[in-house]
Amino acid sequence: MADKMIALRLDKDLYDRIAEDAGRENRSVNNYIVTKLSEAVPTNNLEQRQIVGSIVRGDKINMANDLVEVKGIYYRYDLLANDSVNTQHNYQVIKANGNILTIQELK
Repeated sequence: MADKMIALRLDKDLYDRIAEDAGRENRSVNNYIVTKLSEAVPTNNLEQRQIVGSIVRGDKINMANDLVEVKGIYYRYDLLANDSVNTQHNYQVIKANGNILTIQELK
């Protein structure tokens, strides 16, 4: 499915708050808005039902190929906050968007 472009009007205060939050997460404003909208309007696919919430060992994340193995299936991944993967730590799948999972280090 092709991406769709839309024009969106935001008041300056809202835009500034969004830009500040996006900056804290090392994301573009566009990516931040898309992520928040995706979270607010979840899909009911296999990944949402069975993969989101899963815990993944760091050694199951292949940084060279940008793949993560979850329950025997390989997915592309986006690491929240764009940190480096620590193979000694655990990560949680917090979102699925098609075949791309967003993962976050558990602390």
